[in-house]
Parts: sequence; C-alpha cells; structure tokens
Amino acid sequence: MGRDFWEATGVIEQALDAIDHTGDTRMPDTRKIAAMTKARALADRMVALAAVYTDLVARSGATEKTAGTPLSDYLALTEGRSSSEANGLVHQAGRITADPQVRDAALAGTVSPGKAAAAGAVLRELPRHEMSEAQRQAAAGALLEQAVGGATTRQISRSADRVLEQVAPELAPTADGRAAEAERRRQRALRERELNFAEDGRGSVRFWGRLPDTEGDLLRTVIGACVERGRGDERRELEALKTRKFSGDLSAGEYFAARAVLGEREHRTTAQRQADALTDMITTLQDTGHIPAAGGETPRVIVTLDYMGLLQLAVDTAATGTRPDGTVLDEVSAARLRTALTGTSENSADVSASQVRIACCDAGILPVVLGEASEILDVGREHRLVTPQIRKTLALRDGGCIFPGCQVPAQACQAHHVTPWWAGGATSLDNLVLVCRHHHGVIEPHRYDPAADQWHITFDPDTGRPRVIPPARIRRDVPPGSDAGERSAPGRDKRAEALEEAEPGSGGGHGQNQQENSAHDPGGREDRPGGQESLIA
Repeated sequence: MGRDFWEATGVIEQALDAIDHTGDTRMPDTRKIAAMTKARALADRMVALAAVYTDLVARSGATEKTAGTPLSDYLALTEGRSSSEANGLVHQAGRITADPQVRDAALAGTVSPGKAAAAGAVLRELPRHEMSEAQRQAAAGALLEQAVGGATTRQISRSADRVLEQVAPELAPTADGRAAEAERRRQRALRERELNFAEDGRGSVRFWGRLPDTEGDLLRTVIGACVERGRGDERRELEALKTRKFSGDLSAGEYFAARAVLGEREHRTTAQRQADALTDMITTLQDTGHIPAAGGETPRVIVTLDYMGLLQLAVDTAATGTRPDGTVLDEVSAARLRTALTGTSENSADVSASQVRIACCDAGILPVVLGEASEILDVGREHRLVTPQIRKTLALRDGGCIFPGCQVPAQACQAHHVTPWWAGGATSLDNLVLVCRHHHGVIEPHRYDPAADQWHITFDPDTGRPRVIPPARIRRDVPPGSDAGERSAPGRDKRAEALEEAEPGSGGGHGQNQQENSAHDPGGREDRPGGQESLIA
C-alpha cells in the first residue's frame, strides 16, 4: 500500500540528507557515470512529481485563493525565477499531465519530463473530440513507444500526423487536408511568434523567440548571406595585405600588426559571426535613418550618470581648465562651462560654481527636472492621461513594469495611478508607476473594498522610487531577504525591501491564467500616452 505525499516526501528528504559525499572523488569512473545517471533519473521523476502538483494548483486556482497572486507570479516570487521561466513551468506541467498514461510514465521515470511534455502537446493537437476513448489511449501509447524507443523530443513533437494515421486512419488528413493543416500551422505560428529580451547578469542581453517557417528561413538566409560575405571580405583583405607587403607598401611590422587584427575576425565562431551580422544589420538601419520613431521619439540607449560625481567633474574642470583625461580646455569652452555651472537661487540671483560646490557639501539638493520648454512634470487633477514628459520620466525611473520578476519594457507598459483617478489621485510622478497590462489588473485597487488584502504600491520616502508590496497572506511564503524576482530593466531598484515590508494590502485579485486585464478601466485602457517629446534634465 502506498504512502501519502507527506510521509513519502519526508522519506525522500531523509534519504537525500543521508548520502555521504566524502568518497565521491575516489569512485571509479564507471561508478561516477552510474551515480550521475541514477541521480538524473531520480531528478526527472521529481520534476514529473512537481509538475503534477503544479498543474493541480493551476487547475484549482489555489494561489489566487490563498495568496491573491497568479501561479506564475507566485513561483517567480517564492523561487526567485523570472516571469518567463515561471510561465514555462506552468505550461510544461499542463502538457505532462494532459494524459494519464503520459503522466504516469513520467512519474515512473519511463520517459523524461521533456518527452512527456512533447507527447502531451501532440495529444492536444489531435482531434480528440472526434476520436474514441480507445483511439485516444492508443495515441498516447504510440507516443510513449516513440519516447521509450529513443525518439528525440523534436521527433515526438512532429509526429501528430503519423500517430493519427496509425490509430485513427479515418481521421488522418488527405492531400487537401494536409494543405489545410499546413495553413492551420501557419496561422498558429503567426499567433505564437515572439521575440524576448533579458539581461543575463554578465554584461550581455540574451534574446530568444520564434518565427513562422517562412519568416524564420528568410532571417536565417539573410544572416547566413551576411556571414558568408564577411568571410569573403576577410579573404580579400588578406590577399590585399599580402600584395601590399610584397610591393613594399607595408613593412613587415605593419603587415603582422594588420594580420593580427584580421586574425581576430577570422577566428570568430559561426555563432559569433551570426550575432555580429544581426548587429550590423541593425546598425545599418539606424545609420540610414530607417528605424522608425517609437512613442514619438527615435529609439536610443540611455546612460544614467551619478549626479554628484558629474557635477564635481564639471566644477573641477571649470576651475582648472583641464579635462579629467588631462587635455586642456580652450578659453571659449572654459568660459561656456563656467557659465553653464552658474546656479540660480530661489530669488533668481546667480550663484557661482564654487558656491554651488560648497552648498552641495552641507545642504540637500532638490533637483528640478525641466523639459526643453520648461514643462512641469506634474499636471495634478487637470489631466487624467499622462503627458509625454511625464511618460518619459516614468520610463527613466521605472525602466519597465515594476512588478517583481516582470520583464516587459517601458514602451509596452501602461501608466498606473497608485491612488486611482476615481479616488482623487493626481496625475503626477509621485502617484504614477509603469506596469504591463497583465500586472495592471493585479495591483489595481479594489474600487468597493479598499481594505482588501492584495498587491499594492508605495513610494520610498527617501528615493521616491516605487515599492511593490505583496499581500500579507503571501509574505510568509517569500524567502527572507530574497529579491522579489529579476529586474525587468536596468536602473530598477531591488525588490527585496518591498517584500519585507509588513504593510497591509488593498484591492482585488487577478485571474489565474489571465494575461490581459481591462477590468481596472471600464472606460478603456488607462493612461495610454500620446507621442513623446525629448526631455532635457
């Protein structure tokens, strides 16, 4: 007779704690391989077990009921995952548990979780409502036979037609049916197209996605052509260098120096060449003026500088006439810099750069951010929608959706009134944050129950940056001192402080599988900005 979940998992934990690793390095190589294989097989079974309970929670809406948080966001918060990773786990769990035979095979370790998920996805593609129960079972058995027989995950995922011909030939597509199916796949591929970006924490931006076959082949062909052209250019440059060396135009030293530089390009891997080709294509579009404006302005990279450090460098340069790199300013540039550093007091009197520096040592600084037309970044109750200037400043401050773990960039977010407009909230920076459409519904205050325990937002009194506070009922599940998920954009404050706050929440919830929520704004999407103008601070 089997044990219940808690008793069985307790035994598993005790067994793991009891493993002695002191002799691992002295194992013969064959034993090391056997140990690795066994551990990985057990890990696969635990992944399948976790998938079963993940799907159980998803189907019951348990995290919504107990923590006021969708399951994917709950996993991101409590396990320190990104939103995309947490979503992937939820979807994989649904595929693994799509069929009892496939689920049980994964739990038993007969097939890996990846192959079980692929089989579950294929079963969902089949015309199940037109198949008998015996045919559905036979289809699951056929997929499991493939998996056990050594088929790869990719091969399993592409076997829907073959399985249907095997178990329900009357439902297998004809030639016309195959054409219709190809069109159906095309339309599905169009719906599922995506391109995602994420920082990897090592100075790079990782991106991934998928395109329909035609567009994907076009992209691959174009990048491949750029790669081959680059290889041809390198061959021609090498021949030109040799010719110039033999003709005496280049000395031996100049030749070897140029050859070394060319060698760095020649030694690139194919993956590096493809990355460079994509970058070159984007740079060419930018240089030729073919990149469209987004939100009223041309896309740009924003670099944030330390205000006090920049001010000190400018003051020192104005005083000495020498730049930080040791070069000397000409008299005109020095005069312009001294003029630019002349401050203005509240009574409009000029303040010299030296006085500004002294004041910065023992006085607080109240920055006033002005646009090129001296626009004020607070429109109070006069306007409900954010102005382009406020929208730009929100993008600079928040960087994207502020919800922990969310990676939606600023241009795809909505401006959210922390104190709602209908409750008297002003359209100003200290009452606005950027959130994606999905999380807008999660943090929107409940109109008829302000005391409800849900996600809400406060502002740090020292920095003015927003904090996302989880419901009181979820804080016990968040690891102490953990960040509330990965940052979605550079320049964003860490979320750990927000999750450690013990303030009460206020508001409603969010549907378990809902990706977009418009209930917060019955009159339409809230705060969609118009075109943006450049802002000079």
